[in-house]
Amino acid sequence: MSEKSIIEKPVTAYYICKMIGVSRPALHKWSKAGIVRYHKLGGKLFYFESEVMEDLKKC
Repeated sequence: MSEKSIIEKPVTAYYICKMIGVSRPALHKWSKAGIVRYHKLGGKLFYFESEVMEDLKKC
């Protein structure tokens, strides 16, 4: 196998905001607009760092 499988833990909106330097309302707006992918579990939003970075590179 040439590719390694990487298991990534979901992170909070707070973590993503600190990582990319935006406010939580801005991240929420981007999530609802479909700019940034998110996952919902039990009423809370979670993100995967790799997905967020991919989505931001597309913009």
